[in-house]
Amino acid sequence: MNEELKTLYRELGYTGEFPQARRVTRGVGMAPPQWNPKELAPLDNASLEIVETLLKDHPAETLAQLKAANNYPVEDKIILEAIEEARRAFDAPGKFVEKLRTQRQAAEKETSGRRTRGLFVPTPKIPQKFILYPDIPIEPDSHKFEPWLDALGWVFNTACYDLRDKLKVTYLKAKFPLHKEFASQFIYDLKTKQGRLAAPDEKLSIALFADFGTGLYHSRYIARNIAALAPDYAIHLGDVYYAGRNSEFRYYFEEPLEQILRNARTFTMNANHEMFSGDFPYFAYIDNKRKQKIGWLQQDQEGSYFCIRNAKYQIIGIDTAYHEDGRHKEPALQTWLGERLWEGKKANPKRTNILLSPNEPYELGKAEFTGLYDDLEKFINEKLIDFWFWGNTHYCTLFRKSDRAPFVGSCIGHGGHPIYKRDVEKNDAEHKKIAKKNNGVPAAEWVDLSSKFPVRGLREDLANHGFCMMDLESQVIRLTYYDWLKRVQHTAEFPLK
Repeated sequence: MNEELKTLYRELGYTGEFPQARRVTRGVGMAPPQWNPKELAPLDNASLEIVETLLKDHPAETLAQLKAANNYPVEDKIILEAIEEARRAFDAPGKFVEKLRTQRQAAEKETSGRRTRGLFVPTPKIPQKFILYPDIPIEPDSHKFEPWLDALGWVFNTACYDLRDKLKVTYLKAKFPLHKEFASQFIYDLKTKQGRLAAPDEKLSIALFADFGTGLYHSRYIARNIAALAPDYAIHLGDVYYAGRNSEFRYYFEEPLEQILRNARTFTMNANHEMFSGDFPYFAYIDNKRKQKIGWLQQDQEGSYFCIRNAKYQIIGIDTAYHEDGRHKEPALQTWLGERLWEGKKANPKRTNILLSPNEPYELGKAEFTGLYDDLEKFINEKLIDFWFWGNTHYCTLFRKSDRAPFVGSCIGHGGHPIYKRDVEKNDAEHKKIAKKNNGVPAAEWVDLSSKFPVRGLREDLANHGFCMMDLESQVIRLTYYDWLKRVQHTAEFPLK
């Protein structure tokens, strides 16, 4: 692969390794280079040719598959324009990179100010008091990972997963670690920082965050803020972008979280973007985290699902990605989950069951429950779940209980993936109508409708990012929702029965 093409890939967000040309075992010459089969290959010229043919012969089906990686309703024309740009990029990579850089420089000049009644008005800047970490540059004009403005980046980095059944690329899945293979059975003591089992009346703090793995400045701020709050545990509910590659784990996840790992037991869950690379980098990260001790405490996690408990609480994480995206139907995993939930409720006194999942049982603005809800409905109907936190859908909301969902629910999928504020506002308005119809989908207690930046005129199209701190106390669970600038957006208390 020549240097022009490598530069193109870097400009379009690919952070992984480049393939090496292979010597032919028989005969003379070199075989075509191959990407690492244990992580998702980016789009190359040969794959693009197949995509172009598919779009010509089966446009609707192909467009639907290309949009599958994106949780936003990106219009078909945006995807088609991205494919056309990809063709121009491969035909003349040097010229295309030059064009991208020129456009970026022009955009920076344009967004540095605006004309108002003939006068030039500088774009507002982040107030100095909000710059908590000067070594992390805040870049309001970055469009990386945005569904609309980074469509070309998404096509380059994820198309080979969306169309994996049709493209001539290798896609493998890592071996799935089952609890039966480990002495722990994936059940761990809920510990204090000193390493002993937490007493029932002992306060513990757990940082919950999701869809965090972007490496963008707001994600890095969130990591620093969590570290500053010094929780006992930090749990990520999944998604390292674009495709859960080794390099993306290293730059967008491992490096930002290093300070947290030094002082908190950390668990990370498996979501659909980790599956883009067949879970190889994800499971390698878990193994390395446990073996390579960072700081002074030992990390416990061994698989993609787990139960952490003491005499009062159980925090149960489940895998809703490996076997089928957004579902939990695998018999062995269903049995394990049921046993944990029932153990919690049969204990004396009963434990509070707190469920964590990468995917959602229902969504803001939608009137129906999801397939994941159907999979766990028997546990829901038996009232075995007291709290349920999830990610995947990109916003932050605290939901009330309902007859069909008798648990406190909260979506915290606002940890890193860019969010368009208009989408959250639209879904919030729609959800209020749904709640009035009383069809069982819970009403929202609170929706984070705040802007990402605390300054008027600065990317007002973007919604906020943040995380949740859950404090487990002797008689109450306290939830505090922080934004990426460490401002408290909402608090809630739930006395234990």
